[in-house]
Amino acid sequence: MIDNSVLRSLAGPHHHLAVTSGRVARYPADVSPFMAIPADATAEDWARLSELAGGDPVTLIDPPPAPRSWALIRDLTVVQMIGLGVNRAVEEPDVKIVPLDDNDAPEMLELAQRTKPGPFAARTHRLGSYFGVRDNGVLIAMAGERLRPGGWTEVSAVCTDETYRGRGLGRALMERVIGGIRIRGEEPFLHVAATNAGAIGLYERMGFRARRTSQVTVFDPGA
Repeated sequence: MIDNSVLRSLAGPHHHLAVTSGRVARYPADVSPFMAIPADATAEDWARLSELAGGDPVTLIDPPPAPRSWALIRDLTVVQMIGLGVNRAVEEPDVKIVPLDDNDAPEMLELAQRTKPGPFAARTHRLGSYFGVRDNGVLIAMAGERLRPGGWTEVSAVCTDETYRGRGLGRALMERVIGGIRIRGEEPFLHVAATNAGAIGLYERMGFRARRTSQVTVFDPGA
């Protein structure tokens, strides 16, 4: 299942990236801000998570009620969409899509900082496969994988430089990512801000459908 996807990813395909303490876990800060706690969290779990955060904000998806002493920093409603019905576009843009790796990491981070597709740090690309499009050697668009909660892989960091938007690059890159996901026998899903009607419409036209809404919540656990 895709519920509690961060914890399932860290306990599964991303086990090699997991930083854990008892029943709680997190990604290294330079990979992803996401942390995880069980739905039946105890006071000990929350205490362990605070310690594991090490002063970083605690970012959770659909968390159980947090301790009263924890301060809410921000809260974002997202739509979780699944791509069982995604098919390839009838017309594909005439572009060369290339795999991205550690050598491309600085450019990937710079593109993400300009286009703001969501959390993206220096080693976020280590979460899975990433692909990009270049123009005269400059990275202008990319997409890749994030959470992997067993049988599913999240499509993420879909972004295009503002100058090159409207050419179908994002969809072409998503289809390349989805192709790799399906080769592994998995299915794609994604998260999109509930207020982003344009992106939701695009994903629906691709064949994604809304499964549920979720809350991405960021806390300051304090001392």
